[in-house]
Amino acid sequence: MKLSNLLQYFSPKEKKFYAVFNSAAANMVEAADEFVKMVNCDDAEERKAIRLKIKALERKGDTFTNEIFDELNKTFITPFDREDIHELTSTLDDVLDLTNACSEKIVIYRCTSISENMRQMAILTQQGCVELQKAINGLEGHQKPAAITKACDEIKRVENKGDEVFHISMSQLFENEKDAVELIRQKEILQTIEKAINRIEDVSDVIKTILVKYA
Repeated sequence: MKLSNLLQYFSPKEKKFYAVFNSAAANMVEAADEFVKMVNCDDAEERKAIRLKIKALERKGDTFTNEIFDELNKTFITPFDREDIHELTSTLDDVLDLTNACSEKIVIYRCTSISENMRQMAILTQQGCVELQKAINGLEGHQKPAAITKACDEIKRVENKGDEVFHISMSQLFENEKDAVELIRQKEILQTIEKAINRIEDVSDVIKTILVKYA
């Protein structure tokens, strides 16, 4: 191996990792924005068009995930622990996958109505993604611990509110929905949105772990 190649192997790729993480976070927020548009849209054809946008963003997210994993395999010195990079990448990808799954179910199940609770949970997902983007953007150089902590605290608030709205949603659904098939459809969508919100908090927990290690 040439000396130049050897030095490149041992050189840290901090900027490369952070740039891809920031791009992945921005992509996730864009998908969450589109999902909010979907739940506030009553036109079936427009929902399908939004669904295709979210699916394209999910595929784009997969390229970011693969890029990080490829870079991880090629880099000896990383900006923080390899296990944390792997966990951050995986959980971040899960948020986007779940957002995509939510949009897919709404279209496939041909939902005739979107409850106000479901709209509220979609907004909470969006808010959580925005805060997550702030936390991820603050990781570079470990120079913004206060901003990261504030974003993570806000994510915890969002997750708590999400749990509250989810339980209210399920209670009202079982109390008011008389069509068994529609009940199952609504229940699955609500559960998937809740999983997305919970996964956002999981990403936040990974970020807090990184912050503690490098404080």
